[in-house]
Amino acid sequence: MGQDIDKLKTTLQPLMAGIVGAFGTHCEVVLHDLTRPERSIVWIEGNVTGRRVGGTLTDLGLAKLRLSDTQEDLLGYVTQTRDGKVLRSSSVFLRDPNGSVIGALCINVDITAFLGIRQYVQDVSTPVTRDVAETFSDKPADILRQLVQEGLKAVNIPPKLMRKRDRLELVAFLDRRGAFLLRSAVPMVSRVLGTSRYTLYNYLKEVRAPARPASKGPGTSKGPGQGEAR
Repeated sequence: MGQDIDKLKTTLQPLMAGIVGAFGTHCEVVLHDLTRPERSIVWIEGNVTGRRVGGTLTDLGLAKLRLSDTQEDLLGYVTQTRDGKVLRSSSVFLRDPNGSVIGALCINVDITAFLGIRQYVQDVSTPVTRDVAETFSDKPADILRQLVQEGLKAVNIPPKLMRKRDRLELVAFLDRRGAFLLRSAVPMVSRVLGTSRYTLYNYLKEVRAPARPASKGPGTSKGPGQGEAR
Protein backbone atom coordinates (compact mmCIF):
# COMPACT_ATOMS: atom_id res chain seq x y z
CA MET A 1 0.00 0.00 0.00
CA GLY A 2 1.40 3.40 -0.99
CA GLN A 3 2.37 5.89 1.68
CA ASP A 4 -0.22 8.39 0.46
CA ILE A 5 -3.01 5.83 0.81
CA ASP A 6 -1.64 4.78 4.20
CA LYS A 7 -1.93 8.37 5.41
CA LEU A 8 -5.40 8.70 3.91
CA LYS A 9 -6.50 5.48 5.60
CA THR A 10 -5.59 6.85 9.02
CA THR A 11 -7.43 10.08 8.26
CA LEU A 12 -10.49 8.51 6.64
CA GLN A 13 -11.17 5.62 9.03
CA PRO A 14 -13.09 7.77 11.57
CA LEU A 15 -15.05 9.38 8.74
CA MET A 16 -15.93 6.00 7.25
CA ALA A 17 -17.06 4.72 10.64
CA GLY A 18 -19.14 7.86 11.12
CA ILE A 19 -20.90 7.43 7.78
CA VAL A 20 -21.81 3.83 8.57
CA GLY A 21 -22.90 4.87 12.05
CA ALA A 22 -25.25 7.43 10.53
CA PHE A 23 -26.78 5.14 7.89
CA GLY A 24 -26.75 1.91 9.90
CA THR A 25 -26.38 -1.69 8.80
CA HIS A 26 -27.56 -0.96 5.25
CA CYS A 27 -24.43 1.07 4.54
CA GLU A 28 -20.88 0.13 3.59
CA VAL A 29 -17.88 2.40 3.00
CA VAL A 30 -14.83 1.05 1.16
CA LEU A 31 -11.39 2.59 0.73
CA HIS A 32 -9.54 1.41 -2.39
CA ASP A 33 -5.85 1.65 -3.24
CA LEU A 34 -6.06 2.01 -7.01
CA THR A 35 -2.35 1.48 -7.47
CA ARG A 36 -2.97 -2.25 -6.91
CA PRO A 37 -6.39 -3.15 -8.38
CA GLU A 38 -6.01 -6.90 -7.67
CA ARG A 39 -6.01 -6.25 -3.91
CA SER A 40 -7.46 -2.74 -3.86
CA ILE A 41 -9.55 -2.83 -0.67
CA VAL A 42 -7.41 -1.46 2.17
CA TRP A 43 -10.23 -0.72 4.62
CA ILE A 44 -13.94 -1.37 4.84
CA GLU A 45 -16.63 -0.31 7.27
CA GLY A 46 -19.97 -2.08 7.28
CA ASN A 47 -20.93 -5.18 5.35
CA VAL A 48 -23.26 -4.85 2.39
CA THR A 49 -21.40 -6.52 -0.47
CA GLY A 50 -19.69 -9.24 1.61
CA ARG A 51 -16.17 -8.14 0.67
CA ARG A 52 -13.11 -7.97 2.91
CA VAL A 53 -9.82 -6.13 3.16
CA GLY A 54 -7.56 -7.42 0.37
CA GLY A 55 -10.47 -7.84 -2.04
CA THR A 56 -10.26 -6.76 -5.66
CA LEU A 57 -11.67 -3.74 -7.45
CA THR A 58 -15.05 -4.19 -9.14
CA ASP A 59 -15.43 -4.38 -12.91
CA LEU A 60 -17.02 -0.93 -12.90
CA GLY A 61 -14.11 0.32 -10.83
CA LEU A 62 -11.63 -1.10 -13.32
CA ALA A 63 -13.41 0.58 -16.21
CA LYS A 64 -13.43 3.92 -14.42
CA LEU A 65 -9.81 3.50 -13.31
CA ARG A 66 -8.82 3.17 -16.95
CA LEU A 67 -10.04 6.74 -17.47
CA SER A 68 -9.52 7.98 -13.94
CA ASP A 69 -7.22 10.88 -14.77
CA THR A 70 -10.03 12.50 -16.72
CA GLN A 71 -12.97 10.80 -14.98
CA GLU A 72 -15.22 12.77 -12.64
CA ASP A 73 -16.50 11.34 -9.38
CA LEU A 74 -19.51 9.04 -9.63
CA LEU A 75 -22.33 10.19 -7.37
CA GLY A 76 -25.67 8.53 -6.66
CA TYR A 77 -25.56 5.74 -9.25
CA VAL A 78 -27.59 2.54 -8.81
CA THR A 79 -26.18 -0.95 -9.19
CA GLN A 80 -27.03 -4.48 -8.10
CA THR A 81 -25.11 -7.23 -6.33
CA ARG A 82 -25.02 -10.86 -7.43
CA ASP A 83 -27.41 -11.80 -4.61
CA GLY A 84 -29.98 -9.26 -5.79
CA LYS A 85 -29.38 -6.32 -3.48
CA VAL A 86 -30.04 -2.94 -5.09
CA LEU A 87 -27.40 -0.38 -4.11
CA ARG A 88 -27.24 3.36 -4.39
CA SER A 89 -23.56 4.19 -4.54
CA SER A 90 -21.09 7.03 -4.81
CA SER A 91 -17.39 6.75 -5.69
CA VAL A 92 -15.02 9.64 -5.06
CA PHE A 93 -11.51 9.50 -6.54
CA LEU A 94 -8.60 10.36 -4.27
CA ARG A 95 -5.61 12.10 -5.88
CA ASP A 96 -2.06 12.81 -4.85
CA PRO A 97 -0.58 16.33 -4.86
CA ASN A 98 0.25 15.91 -8.56
CA GLY A 99 -3.38 15.18 -9.44
CA SER A 100 -2.85 11.49 -10.18
CA VAL A 101 -5.58 9.13 -8.97
CA ILE A 102 -4.29 6.88 -6.19
CA GLY A 103 -7.46 5.71 -4.49
CA ALA A 104 -11.22 5.83 -4.23
CA LEU A 105 -13.69 6.15 -1.40
CA CYS A 106 -16.89 4.25 -2.21
CA ILE A 107 -20.17 4.42 -0.32
CA ASN A 108 -22.72 1.67 -0.93
CA VAL A 109 -26.20 1.87 0.57
CA ASP A 110 -28.54 -1.10 0.26
CA ILE A 111 -31.88 0.40 -0.81
CA THR A 112 -33.63 -2.90 -1.55
CA ALA A 113 -35.95 -2.61 1.45
CA PHE A 114 -36.69 1.04 0.70
CA LEU A 115 -37.70 0.15 -2.86
CA GLY A 116 -40.06 -2.46 -1.44
CA ILE A 117 -41.59 0.16 0.86
CA ARG A 118 -41.91 2.58 -2.04
CA GLN A 119 -43.72 -0.05 -4.08
CA TYR A 120 -46.01 -0.81 -1.13
CA VAL A 121 -46.82 2.88 -0.66
CA GLN A 122 -47.50 3.21 -4.38
CA ASP A 123 -49.76 0.16 -4.34
CA VAL A 124 -51.85 1.26 -1.36
CA SER A 125 -52.05 4.89 -2.50
CA THR A 126 -53.13 4.11 -6.06
CA PRO A 127 -56.93 3.76 -6.18
CA VAL A 128 -58.32 0.68 -7.88
CA THR A 129 -61.41 2.69 -8.80
CA ARG A 130 -62.03 6.39 -9.18
CA ASP A 131 -62.00 8.57 -6.09
CA VAL A 132 -65.18 8.24 -4.04
CA ALA A 133 -66.42 10.95 -1.70
CA GLU A 134 -67.05 9.74 1.83
CA THR A 135 -68.00 11.58 5.00
CA PHE A 136 -66.66 10.33 8.33
CA SER A 137 -68.52 11.44 11.44
CA ASP A 138 -70.03 10.05 14.62
CA LYS A 139 -73.12 12.24 14.18
CA PRO A 140 -75.95 11.24 11.81
CA ALA A 141 -76.76 14.92 11.29
CA ASP A 142 -73.35 15.49 9.68
CA ILE A 143 -73.90 12.63 7.25
CA LEU A 144 -77.39 13.84 6.40
CA ARG A 145 -76.29 17.44 5.87
CA GLN A 146 -73.63 16.23 3.43
CA LEU A 147 -76.15 14.08 1.54
CA VAL A 148 -78.69 16.91 1.38
CA GLN A 149 -76.04 19.30 0.05
CA GLU A 150 -75.08 16.80 -2.64
CA GLY A 151 -78.75 16.29 -3.52
CA LEU A 152 -79.42 20.02 -3.77
CA LYS A 153 -76.37 20.37 -5.98
CA ALA A 154 -77.65 17.58 -8.23
CA VAL A 155 -81.13 19.09 -8.54
CA ASN A 156 -79.62 22.58 -8.87
CA ILE A 157 -82.78 24.42 -7.78
CA PRO A 158 -83.24 26.22 -4.43
CA PRO A 159 -85.84 24.46 -2.24
CA LYS A 160 -88.15 27.53 -2.24
CA LEU A 161 -88.34 27.41 -6.04
CA MET A 162 -88.82 23.65 -6.36
CA ARG A 163 -91.89 22.21 -7.93
CA LYS A 164 -93.14 18.75 -7.06
CA ARG A 165 -91.03 17.01 -9.69
CA ASP A 166 -87.94 18.74 -8.30
CA ARG A 167 -88.77 17.61 -4.77
CA LEU A 168 -89.30 14.08 -6.04
CA GLU A 169 -85.92 14.20 -7.74
CA LEU A 170 -84.24 15.25 -4.49
CA VAL A 171 -86.08 12.60 -2.47
CA ALA A 172 -85.15 9.94 -5.03
CA PHE A 173 -81.50 11.01 -4.87
CA LEU A 174 -81.45 10.84 -1.08
CA ASP A 175 -83.23 7.49 -1.11
CA ARG A 176 -80.69 6.00 -3.52
CA ARG A 177 -77.92 7.22 -1.22
CA GLY A 178 -79.49 5.55 1.80
CA ALA A 179 -80.34 8.75 3.66
CA PHE A 180 -83.71 7.52 4.83
CA LEU A 181 -82.12 4.59 6.63
CA LEU A 182 -81.36 7.19 9.31
CA ARG A 183 -84.31 8.05 11.56
CA SER A 184 -83.56 11.76 11.59
CA ALA A 185 -83.67 12.01 7.80
CA VAL A 186 -87.41 12.59 7.42
CA PRO A 187 -87.66 15.57 9.80
CA MET A 188 -84.48 17.13 8.39
CA VAL A 189 -85.50 16.76 4.73
CA SER A 190 -89.00 17.99 5.56
CA ARG A 191 -87.53 21.16 7.00
CA VAL A 192 -85.30 21.65 3.98
CA LEU A 193 -88.20 21.24 1.55
CA GLY A 194 -90.69 23.13 3.72
CA THR A 195 -93.16 20.24 3.65
CA SER A 196 -94.86 18.13 6.27
CA ARG A 197 -93.57 14.71 7.17
CA TYR A 198 -96.76 13.25 5.79
CA THR A 199 -96.05 14.83 2.40
CA LEU A 200 -92.47 13.59 2.48
CA TYR A 201 -93.61 10.03 3.20
CA ASN A 202 -95.90 10.30 0.18
CA TYR A 203 -92.96 11.46 -1.92
CA LEU A 204 -90.98 8.45 -0.71
CA LYS A 205 -93.83 6.12 -1.54
CA GLU A 206 -94.06 7.63 -5.00
CA VAL A 207 -90.36 7.38 -5.88
CA ARG A 208 -90.19 3.82 -4.56
CA ALA A 209 -93.22 2.66 -6.52
CA PRO A 210 -92.34 0.34 -9.42
CA ALA A 211 -92.56 1.98 -12.81
CA ARG A 212 -95.83 1.25 -14.58
CA PRO A 213 -95.64 -0.10 -18.13
CA ALA A 214 -96.74 2.40 -20.76
CA SER A 215 -100.41 1.92 -21.67
CA LYS A 216 -101.23 1.19 -25.25
CA GLY A 217 -103.12 3.82 -27.15
CA PRO A 218 -106.49 3.20 -28.80
CA GLY A 219 -106.38 1.09 -31.89
CA THR A 220 -103.07 -0.48 -31.09
CA SER A 221 -104.45 -3.79 -29.87
CA LYS A 222 -104.97 -6.50 -32.40
CA GLY A 223 -107.92 -8.76 -32.39
CA PRO A 224 -107.83 -12.42 -33.38
CA GLY A 225 -106.77 -12.89 -36.93
CA GLN A 226 -105.48 -9.35 -37.34
CA GLY A 227 -101.85 -9.81 -38.27
CA GLU A 228 -101.14 -12.47 -35.64
CA ALA A 229 -99.05 -15.42 -36.75
CA ARG A 230 -100.78 -18.68 -36.09
